[in-house]
Amino acid sequence: MKSIAMACSGDCWWLESVPRVLCFRARRLVETRPLTYNSLVMKSWSTEAVPGPEQFDYWREVVCEAFAALDPRPLESGVNFSSRADLSEMGAVNVARIRSAAQTVVRGFAQIRHDPQDRLFVNLQLAGHGFVRQGHREAKVMPGSFTVVDIARPYTLHFEGRFELLSFRVPRRLLLPLVSDPNGLMARPLGGLNGTGFVAASFMRSLADAGAESFTAQAAERMSVQLCELISEAARGPGAGGDFGPEASQANRQALVRVVKAYILGALGSHDLGAEALARRFNVSPRYLHKAFAQEPSSLAAWIRLQRFEHCASDLGNPQDRRPVSAIASRWGFQDIPNFTKSFGMRYGCSPSEYRRRASASKPQIRSAET
Repeated sequence: MKSIAMACSGDCWWLESVPRVLCFRARRLVETRPLTYNSLVMKSWSTEAVPGPEQFDYWREVVCEAFAALDPRPLESGVNFSSRADLSEMGAVNVARIRSAAQTVVRGFAQIRHDPQDRLFVNLQLAGHGFVRQGHREAKVMPGSFTVVDIARPYTLHFEGRFELLSFRVPRRLLLPLVSDPNGLMARPLGGLNGTGFVAASFMRSLADAGAESFTAQAAERMSVQLCELISEAARGPGAGGDFGPEASQANRQALVRVVKAYILGALGSHDLGAEALARRFNVSPRYLHKAFAQEPSSLAAWIRLQRFEHCASDLGNPQDRRPVSAIASRWGFQDIPNFTKSFGMRYGCSPSEYRRRASASKPQIRSAET
């Protein structure tokens, strides 16, 4: 436990009452607990089916297998440790929803040597509150706020009661080059009720709620990049330090437009992309959402419709894609096929079937008449 003591030395006051028990890696359960695969990119672990006396040992195994080499320690005595983790891959980023009991989680020098990783954890608190410590900074994290910790350096997380959080494991190469002061980013609460931090936190919740299976591989990669851009803006931009003047408001609206567009591009096939539904998803009013898009070349609805038409045209122009026109239109969110056919003809100067025939004949690509 020497390395753990080194990692938590100083005035990390909440560890004083934590029993120094359990080894770095808990023993393997005699009976291997199978993972539940909800899809090709989803794994779930739960202590529900594990006998009470084995639940915490199993949870230690989950934490080390799903995230990184860590040393979790329970704060409450008893045989039950009800916990669940759902992990999915979204491009280069892993996202996990964690529901668990009071505990302290330590990543010290021993864990780093055993399992070196060149990644960051971005943890968004959903319920309960926690404490984070890395380097000389420690902070209390309330629901709606998120923090970043560097997995390559020792850190400690502490939860005094039951909690729920979203944890994004992000490659350092994606986020740190966007931040002017990487050390200043670590263990610093961001988010809150205003500013770009609020937009970033809303985007995180939207990604987790939608599920990785909702996005294509290309869309997932875009989402990963957009997430890192929003986190970097939250760290340096308006709202991070209480700046809510006119320039901050404009920057917040621009950030909201970027994140909403990124989300829409990953969910174009959904029928739930109206202004009210999107406003609910990003925790803003429909009026504010429309105001954010007022500075754009087209309205929210017009932009969504244009993206859908362009994706349909791309599929129709692909000789490898032989799906019926109706299937392609439905794939990209068009429900009224006759109206789609009429609108497509007005936009591209020919019917969808003729557009496909011309593309197959290797004629020059037809471009939309609407810019």
